[in-house]
Amino acid sequence: MTRSSSKRAFKSASNTTTTKAVDTSKPPAPYSAAPSVLLSFLETLDPKHVYIIHIDDHPAALKKRIFVVPVLMNVVIAGLLLWRAYVALPYYVALVMNTLGYDTIFQVDLTNSGWTTLMDIALGRAFMFFIDFTLAKFVLPWPWDFFAGSSGNPIAWRQRVGFQDEEIVVRRSRRWDETLSSDWLAEDSDGTVYKERILPAIDKKWVKAKTSYLMIDKSWDLDFGGMVTAHDLVRVGKNSLSDFQKTVIAHSEEHGWLTWPVWKLDEGSEEEARKKIVVFKDKLTAMGKESLFFSWIELIQFKTSQPGGFTKERQAQTMEKAKELFESQGVDFDEFWKEVGGYQGLPGMQQSSDNQSTT
Repeated sequence: MTRSSSKRAFKSASNTTTTKAVDTSKPPAPYSAAPSVLLSFLETLDPKHVYIIHIDDHPAALKKRIFVVPVLMNVVIAGLLLWRAYVALPYYVALVMNTLGYDTIFQVDLTNSGWTTLMDIALGRAFMFFIDFTLAKFVLPWPWDFFAGSSGNPIAWRQRVGFQDEEIVVRRSRRWDETLSSDWLAEDSDGTVYKERILPAIDKKWVKAKTSYLMIDKSWDLDFGGMVTAHDLVRVGKNSLSDFQKTVIAHSEEHGWLTWPVWKLDEGSEEEARKKIVVFKDKLTAMGKESLFFSWIELIQFKTSQPGGFTKERQAQTMEKAKELFESQGVDFDEFWKEVGGYQGLPGMQQSSDNQSTT
């Protein structure tokens, strides 16, 4: 009995070990192996970074207006730096000549100059060196990267891609990716990387509200070279625009390039909202209150289209107005929503419900 029991225990342990080995051989959810259609594009990316791709469908005219701002800003900065170089270069040349033993207007008479004079000269030159070093170290890279960045720059991007109504956007993680642990991909959505870096960057409303150049922030930069490459692949027919729908891309030493097709979640949330609206309308129709449904639609459209956006204050006002609207028709607002499964996910109501729950 003991021997057979031991054999069964050994077989059970072996099966458990095998199962774990199979599980670890799969990419961690929600990632999967990158589709073959994207491999040509992925070969051009740096495995050290995390990427987010999506299609920017804002009008080309809007993109032009937004791009004019950084162009003018960098032109002004470049002009000021050139002016500073024009003014300071003769000064530095004279200092070098003076150091080599030539007589220049900057030569200091050490014998007949007092300590106060020498101190003033030393501090003045040190201050000038500090200012010019700061300009060269921290300010010069802005226009340089904008106009002539070697790994892709905004000017080269716009020259190659132009301004289109549908553009491929490639965002690349900033230096925070250097501190990522080897198992960060296995974190759940409550993990720091997802909660602070990835989830805010793929939020449906945030992505929909901003064109590509406005997405540059402390966590994400635009990969201009990657965007040019993506458009080139579409132009030659190796890819289509639909291949670049909103997706998180990361590289794993064990599994290679992995993708998380976030766009599928967006489609699911839209479908869920549509179904809830149908249930909402059918319920009111059955109660003989179909006109209340259309009054609610008008209220939501009015509040969400106001200048300044659908702020927290307007969300709260919308909730109060909706309650008043229902009560004026003799419908218990809270009881009604309990019967239809709540109003989470409905346009104009999700944020309001969140605010209600946090107060």
